[in-house]
Amino acid sequence: MCGSPQKSASRGFSMIEMLVALVIMSLSLGVLYQAATASARNVGVASQYTEATVLAESVLAENSFVTAEQVTLAGSFADYSWELASWPVPPADVLVSGGITEDTLPFAGVPLQFLRVRVLWAGRSDQREVELLTIVPLRELQP
Repeated sequence: MCGSPQKSASRGFSMIEMLVALVIMSLSLGVLYQAATASARNVGVASQYTEATVLAESVLAENSFVTAEQVTLAGSFADYSWELASWPVPPADVLVSGGITEDTLPFAGVPLQFLRVRVLWAGRSDQREVELLTIVPLRELQP
């Protein structure tokens, strides 16, 4: 059998199989990269919301009562701007007629004010905001 060539069994991948494997791997890596980028962006946005909430809470803590009706204040801190506004809470008899019982009112006889803090900042494509609302007593300043 000198004159007949013998075919050796092919072991390994052909060029087409290698190209298909590389294409699949590159597509998979592209999807993973996009997922990681989106995740990092979401962490940044969550951090901004946390900072804005802490700022709003600190503005509320500084204004645990108001000395005049319908107070408005504004300010800024770093990349955030904030607005504070107050307005009167309806009298207790209006609230009681609305279904709230007088014994659940913590400050019976004390004039109360709604107090709202809005914190605004620029997002990637639009303006973002956090808003907190509470009720505080209306007090006169002591001379």
